[in-house]
Amino acid sequence: MKPTSIKIADIRVPTNRRRLDPAWVATLALDMQGDNGHMVPIEVVPDAEGGAKYKLIFGGHRLAAKVQLGHAEIDAFVRDPKDVANDRQLRKREIAENLIRRQLSVLDRAVDIADWRNIYDAEHGTGKAGRKKARPVEIAEDDELSARFALNFSDAAQAVLGISRRSVFHALKIATIPAPVRESISLHAVADNQTELLLLAAEKPERQEAIARLLTLEAEDAPKTVADAIAVIDRTPKPAAAPKWEKVATGFAQLKESDQHRFFALHEAAIRQWLKGRKP
Repeated sequence: MKPTSIKIADIRVPTNRRRLDPAWVATLALDMQGDNGHMVPIEVVPDAEGGAKYKLIFGGHRLAAKVQLGHAEIDAFVRDPKDVANDRQLRKREIAENLIRRQLSVLDRAVDIADWRNIYDAEHGTGKAGRKKARPVEIAEDDELSARFALNFSDAAQAVLGISRRSVFHALKIATIPAPVRESISLHAVADNQTELLLLAAEKPERQEAIARLLTLEAEDAPKTVADAIAVIDRTPKPAAAPKWEKVATGFAQLKESDQHRFFALHEAAIRQWLKGRKP
């Protein structure tokens, strides 16, 4: 199929699409300028429900980059509705392309994997009504459905997509964070930190909203981590970082005697200096 040039004004972007990353849009716009003006065409279908001529299927960031450059038209593959899979299949394809082609944040990746798992449930008759909303934070780590879903992929695919039993387990927990909260933190540093997201997911929804508001404050003294935000809400001191010597001491205590002696030999000068300074 050959692409065709269509008017951007004729394209409707569905409202349920992921929030665009301005940095990624700007990067694409820069790449489209000058000699690098080529790009993979977006994909659309005739719009039968939204009042526009076309509905966007794939290429939201590319479309936004064209708009940012002030272009009125964009190259697109106009798909025949008969040849386009149902919404569930489209979502699976979008997830797969996102996981393979673009570096997603941990948050976006978790939502994609959770959605894919839910689609798998529905297609295999293993899903439960209201499962996505009702799924508790305390999801059992030996969740058989998650394991079955992960094993549905070859070893190579699991490696490329980063899908394993444990990653699905974490993704399902992170995906329980309400959509408005995910939206508000999607461009914050915590969106790319699994530990932070799991900590946020463990909080109640109303506390998640409060934490997100604190994290997105435009102030120098605004909390930078979920733990910091929780400390502000609970009015408790920030958790103190363990001193470096404590970490070394912990590791040293776990060494075999021969390895400890090797450590002493490597740091003999420092040990002698310390002993010299001690009072008799």
